[in-house]
Amino acid sequence: LSHGGNSESLGIAAKDLDRFIQDHLKPNPQFQKQVSKAIDVILGCLRENCVYKASRVSKGGSFGRGTDLRGGCDAELVIFLNCFHDYKDQRARRTEILNEMQAQLETCWQDPDSGLSLRFPDQTVTRALQLQLVSTALESWMDVTLLPVFDAVGEGGLQPVPWRLIPLLAMLHSLGCQGSEHATCFSELRRDFVNTRPTKLKSLILLVKHWYRQVRPPSLCSSAITVLCAGCIK
Repeated sequence: LSHGGNSESLGIAAKDLDRFIQDHLKPNPQFQKQVSKAIDVILGCLRENCVYKASRVSKGGSFGRGTDLRGGCDAELVIFLNCFHDYKDQRARRTEILNEMQAQLETCWQDPDSGLSLRFPDQTVTRALQLQLVSTALESWMDVTLLPVFDAVGEGGLQPVPWRLIPLLAMLHSLGCQGSEHATCFSELRRDFVNTRPTKLKSLILLVKHWYRQVRPPSLCSSAITVLCAGCIK
């Protein structure tokens, strides 16, 4: 196997792939530990100081699914808030809640581990708060997305039962769901699906992300395509 792009091309024998993934693609364990602690600090800060209370939090993204790539990766924190009564309410109050969350984090954040900093990049997603955890020493970063949402499905979450999908979507639309707003309801289902697959699928996702990164920025699409192809091959 080989990969091109800006880096020097490498020939990797199939028998050496596991070692290559372990040594070059999996994230730095120290950085993972720092990030886990930082995310707990972030959620603790919001839980103790934010006036909007969460019923539960779902940790997703590549960090939650165990498919984070060395150097840079992402985490998605879906925060189900008690103050939302439906999707219309969520849209109406989202901006004030995002502003409140950012203000609280800027006030109470303290570096939970030396060398890890919290940054707020330009906000390009209107329904989320984007922040970045950066370790200069370890040359690693993580994009973190906070999504305050209406909890349409409750504590039990969703079960992967196909015949329940149509009634579920009808229920979501009755609650004012528009466009892709329903996607957050499936965050735990997506995470659990990947986490219950064989380890080699995660390794394959890391390889695809690595090669894809040579020519394009990281994308959720690369993970989705990998999972679909693996399912077709099976």
